[in-house]
Amino acid sequence: MAALKTVAARMEGDIFQGMFFWLQAARLLRPTSLVNRVVFEHDQTAGVDDVVVYYDEPGINAGGFMCAADFYQIKYHVDRSNEYSVDAFCDPGFTGTTRSLLKRFYDVHRMLCLQGVNHRLHLVSNWDWSSNDPIGPLLRESKSGALPDDFFSAGPRSALGKARAKWRDHLGLEDAEFNGFARRLCLGVNYFGRREFRDYVNARLSSAGLREIPNDQKQNIYDTLYQQFVIDGTNEFDRASFRAMCEQERLIVPAAPSGPPVFGIRSFIRFAENMENECRRFVCVAEYFDGRYVRDNALWDKAVRPDVEAFLSNPALRKQEHHLLLDCHGTLAFLAGYELDRKSGARVFPVQKGVNTTVWKPTGPGSPATAESGWRVEGSDLGKGPKDIAFSISVTHDITEDVREYLGKGGVRVARFIDTRPVTGIGSQSVSSADHAVALANELAGIIRDSRPLNGGAIHVFCSAPNALLFFLGQHRGWLGELQLYEFDFEGIHGGSYTPSIRFL
Repeated sequence: MAALKTVAARMEGDIFQGMFFWLQAARLLRPTSLVNRVVFEHDQTAGVDDVVVYYDEPGINAGGFMCAADFYQIKYHVDRSNEYSVDAFCDPGFTGTTRSLLKRFYDVHRMLCLQGVNHRLHLVSNWDWSSNDPIGPLLRESKSGALPDDFFSAGPRSALGKARAKWRDHLGLEDAEFNGFARRLCLGVNYFGRREFRDYVNARLSSAGLREIPNDQKQNIYDTLYQQFVIDGTNEFDRASFRAMCEQERLIVPAAPSGPPVFGIRSFIRFAENMENECRRFVCVAEYFDGRYVRDNALWDKAVRPDVEAFLSNPALRKQEHHLLLDCHGTLAFLAGYELDRKSGARVFPVQKGVNTTVWKPTGPGSPATAESGWRVEGSDLGKGPKDIAFSISVTHDITEDVREYLGKGGVRVARFIDTRPVTGIGSQSVSSADHAVALANELAGIIRDSRPLNGGAIHVFCSAPNALLFFLGQHRGWLGELQLYEFDFEGIHGGSYTPSIRFL
């Protein structure tokens, strides 16, 4: 039985690596994709060789440099009892080899630099990074696992500074050379569980026009083909050879009538790494954020808002129906609705992601969902002071106490606090459809309008709601008056509270 488990564990890892190959290779069929070649078990880069993705010249923007190729080392573990850490990355015994993980990655980095290949090096693993380790909190919601600026700027006596020094000394490098390597290192830990990853691969296959992996059958043609590639030594595909193979194996789904064009807004990378494969055009402002946390609050108005507004000003959005991907902060989903309001002439409908990703296009008044569109509203006076009002919107999560705590610590001074939540309750399924979202947004806009301070002043909006609902709410810009929106520090790296984002006048 022990031998059987060992074989099963090895096969499970091979299956995971095969699925990761298909995830990347499917991009070869996307007309807008920059991927031109995908290789697995790449002999030239031993140590980070499981899957390699090459891009058209000059490469893709990797946040400060153009990346010509991504190199992935995949570590799938059936046993989830261990974790990565700063020390583990320096310990050869952690993986039972003669070289540490850090040295293996650095050796590949040095070789690629000598070859003149601009690159990133990725660890992809279902093991997590220890939460007690200084790097652990940085990797949550990080850009594809890239180490954020805090890792490089932290003082030498800080926990991060000591971690940086440990890695630098382990490699025997000076600061400049070490930083050049570490900025190309991407630590994709706590990667998708098997079921979630399968769904992600299916979404990519479908977007590329390929058959999905059947959920009701044990046999999987993609696993079988990957194993056959290994056996016959076929480990490299370009656009033409991959399409020819897919046609020969009857993997391509007959083309359906094309629908409305899709465009997107991206402000964080995780789960949106390849938005270019999902839409015709998109704007990415992730460079202004560390994960979900803005690098400098002034960037909201100096860079983030202008970039998104310029993108949304395209006249094409007002000439025909479009669908909108919102892999972004709630503030930007609201901004999209604000710029594409009901008087703009735009026919834009948001794509709501979840278990079943759907376009939230309302059918119109009279839907049964409109009968459930009520809100529970509770207000409380906070004493004499400024005219401003704090407005809490709890849809997917109850944020009332977090907002009260922020106000209590003097985050912003207001005269009144208004708490709102749907009558249907709070939770991930609290908004049932596009019609329900529109009806909720319509009523909520009226509540905000009626709550405006009588003698001027702003309404400070804190919300936990689906981006599609925030988009529909933003489309009521004429009713809303002066609003200050806020974002929550989900990673907890910067205090685990709220910070102001964009102010709407």
